[in-house]
Amino acid sequence: MKKQMTCVPAASMVISILVLGLIGADSQPATAQQNDAASNVGSALAIDPMFKEPYIDVDEWRDKPVHHLGGSVLLFASQGPLLNAQENPSAPGAPEICKFVGGPQFGGVEPPIVANATCVDPDFNDRTLVIDSTQEQVLTMPGGATIRYTEVKGHFPPLRTPAELPAGIKGSPTTANHSVVWRFPEKKFWHNRFFQQTYPLPIESLNVVDSQFAFTNGAFTVGVISGTPSAGYRVIAAAAKLAKVYADKLYGNSSRIYGYLWGASGGSVQSMGANEGSTGVWDGIIPIVIATDGLNVHTFCWDGFQALAIPEAKRKAITAAAAPGSGADLYAGLNSEERAALDEVLSAGFPRRGFETLESMPLVRVTTAMQNVIRIYDPSYEDDFWSKPGYEGVRPPPYLSAALVDGFTTVSSIEHDAQNVPTSVTLASIPKFGSIGSEGVEFYVYTADGTRITEGDVFSLAGKLKDNTFTLDPQKNKETMLRALSTGAKIRITNRFVLAAAFYPRHSVLDNGNPAYDQYKNADQTFKYVQRTKTPVPLPYIPNLGASGGRRQTGHLTVKTIVLENLSDPASWGYVGSFYAEQVQKAMGPVAADKIFRLYYQENAAHGADIDEKPGKPGTILIAAGGILNQAILDMAAWVEQGVPPPPSSRYKRDPQNQVVLSQQAEARFGLQPVIRLTANGSSRATVGVNQNVDLNATFDVPPGGGKIVRYAWYLGGKDYKFEDAVTVEKPTAGFTVQRTISFPAPGEYAITLRGDGQRDGDKSSTNMTPLENLARVRIVVQ
Repeated sequence: MKKQMTCVPAASMVISILVLGLIGADSQPATAQQNDAASNVGSALAIDPMFKEPYIDVDEWRDKPVHHLGGSVLLFASQGPLLNAQENPSAPGAPEICKFVGGPQFGGVEPPIVANATCVDPDFNDRTLVIDSTQEQVLTMPGGATIRYTEVKGHFPPLRTPAELPAGIKGSPTTANHSVVWRFPEKKFWHNRFFQQTYPLPIESLNVVDSQFAFTNGAFTVGVISGTPSAGYRVIAAAAKLAKVYADKLYGNSSRIYGYLWGASGGSVQSMGANEGSTGVWDGIIPIVIATDGLNVHTFCWDGFQALAIPEAKRKAITAAAAPGSGADLYAGLNSEERAALDEVLSAGFPRRGFETLESMPLVRVTTAMQNVIRIYDPSYEDDFWSKPGYEGVRPPPYLSAALVDGFTTVSSIEHDAQNVPTSVTLASIPKFGSIGSEGVEFYVYTADGTRITEGDVFSLAGKLKDNTFTLDPQKNKETMLRALSTGAKIRITNRFVLAAAFYPRHSVLDNGNPAYDQYKNADQTFKYVQRTKTPVPLPYIPNLGASGGRRQTGHLTVKTIVLENLSDPASWGYVGSFYAEQVQKAMGPVAADKIFRLYYQENAAHGADIDEKPGKPGTILIAAGGILNQAILDMAAWVEQGVPPPPSSRYKRDPQNQVVLSQQAEARFGLQPVIRLTANGSSRATVGVNQNVDLNATFDVPPGGGKIVRYAWYLGGKDYKFEDAVTVEKPTAGFTVQRTISFPAPGEYAITLRGDGQRDGDKSSTNMTPLENLARVRIVVQ
C-alpha cells in the first residue's frame, strides 16, 4: 500500500554560505512562537521530578573548548544571530540559554537539558549549524501532480573531543557529527506546521518524514541523522527550532508554527525524553512501540532464556500453536521445566502472538545484543553466577548444563600480515559444544600470569572458528588483545556469559513498579532470587538514559502524547503501553492525563509502523500500521490546533500473564483500528473433505468515531502468499458483513486471511495515506 513518489532534483548539490535574508522577509524573534504550551503543564519544568540541583553551570560548559570545523555557518542577516548562545550571553536582550539539570548520570551520561520555545542550546544553535547545500526539488506524486520544495542539508559538527567533556561525562552529543535535512514545500501547501521523525541510530528511513504525507498535510519536515545513539532530544530540538526560524524567513511568516514529533522503538525513548523534558518545541509527540526503562536490556535476556530452556523443535511447535485456528495448546509436549520457562517468559509480557513474528530470530544470539552494559557496570556477575549460592549456575538445571561450553586451550601457532598484525591463530584444542551449538561462544584472552584481558567494551576476540583455526576479524579486535597473542598463550572458549545473561532479570528486579517482575517476588514482597548490588541508577536503565537525553520516565508529561503499541511485537511487548499509561495517570491524575495522553493498541501488528505491506507469508499474518500512525499524527494536529480531542484510548484488560486482551466489539474496544471477526463454518478452525464447501463469514466494525470500511481483500492459503484483488466497498460504512463459500481440491491445511482497511473520511482511493488496517484469520483442514 506504499504510495509511489519520485523526487527530481532541480539543481545539483552545492556548498555555499547561506544568508537567509536573501530568500524571504525579516524573521520574527523566536520568542514570538510556541509559548502557549498546554496550561495544565506549562510550569511542570519549574520543579523537575528527577533532579533538584543544577549540575553543569552553563558558563563552565561554554568555557570548554568548542571546535568549529569550517564550512558554511547558518546566519540570520536581518537581525543578527537570533539563536546565538556563543557570544556575550549576558548582554541585554540576549536569549535565555537552555539549562542542564541534575548531575552526571550513572554511566557517564550527559544530564538532561530543559528545552523550551525560547531558550538556546549552548552548543547546537545558529552559530554551529553548518549549511552544506540548498536545492530546489520537485516531488512527483501518484497521478502526476507535483509539489516544488526547498531542501536544505547541513550538519552540526563535533564540537569537543571526549577528553574535553566536563568531569563525570563520558557521552555527549557534542562529540559527534549530526546531519540535518529540512524540506519546505512551496508556500501554498504549507499550513504552519512541521513533522519530524527521530531514531537514535543513523538509519535515514527512521529519521526523515515521507514528503508526500507531510506536504499534502501542510507540513515542512525536519530530519536529524545523529552520529551517536546518546544524542537524546537536544539535537533534534535545536534542529526543529532553527527550522522554524528558517520557515519564518522563507514564507514571510509571523504566526505560530506547530510541531509534531514521533519515533519508533529507540526513537520512542527519545520521544519519551522529549515529552517530559521540553515545552514549546513540539506541540504533540507520538512514541511508537515503546521501550520503557529497562525493557531494552531485560527483553533480550528473556528471549535468550526462552531459547535456552525450550528446545528449538518445541519452540517451533509453540509458534505453530500460537496461530489462530491451530487447534493446538501452547504448552503441548513441554515437560515441567519447559512449561515453567514458558510461563516465566509470558508473565514477563512476551506476547503470545509474538511467537509467529519471532519465528526466524536467532534467540540466544540476541541475548548479547545489549548486554555489554552488564559486563561494564556489573563486571562480577558472570563469575558470581557460576560460583555463588543463590545463582542458577551453581546447581544448574539440566538445560543449562547441556548448553554450557567452557574450556581452556593454548595458541599453537599464529599467522601475521605484512604489518606483523595477527590475522589468525591455531588452537591446540576445542571444547565440545553443547545443546545450542556455538551460539554465544566467546574467546577470552589471558596474560602470562593468568589475568584476563579486556579493553573498553571489548571482552573477547572477534572472528570465525573453522576446525581449530580462528580467523581474526580485522576491524573488531583491540590492539591490547592482539598483542597478547603468542605461541602458548592461554585462551578460554566459553559461553558462560551469554548463559548467565539469560537469567539476569531474576537478579535485577526493577524498582519502578513494572508488573513483569511480580513473578520474582514472594507474597510478602521479598525476592525469590538473590539480587545484584544496587547501583545509583538501576543497571538495565542505562541504555535508555543516553537515548532519552538523561531522563528516566516518570509520567510527568509536558507535551500532548499519543502512544501506539502493537500486540504482535516480539520486541516492544504489549503490556508496556499499559504500564506507561498507568505511570502517566499516577503522576498526573486521571483527569489531567485524559487532557494530554492517549494509548492506542493495534492487533496483528509487529515492530514499527511501516506503510508498506509485508511481502510473503508475513503479509498474511501482519498488517502495515503506517496508515494508523499517519491518522494519529493528523488527530494530534486537530487536538492541538483546533481543540478536537482524538478518539478515546483503547480499552483493554491485562491478564495474569501480563497479556493485553482487547474486546472483540469495536464499540467496547475504542482506539483507531477496525475490528474484523472471521469464522469458517462458525469457528476459527474447520475440518472438511476435498471439494466440500466451507462458509466464510466476516463482520467489520469501526470503533466510535473511527470512520468507515472502504476495502477488503482475501488470501486463501496459496503457496505464493498472494491476496486476491481488493474489493472496494461501494458505499463505505462503519459496519457490515461479508460471506463467501469456498472449497479446496486437495488435502492440506489452509490458512485463510481477510484484510480490511478503514478510513476516517470514507476515502476509497488506493492512494490515501491513512488506511486503518486490521485482519482476521482462520484455518481450514481438508482431509
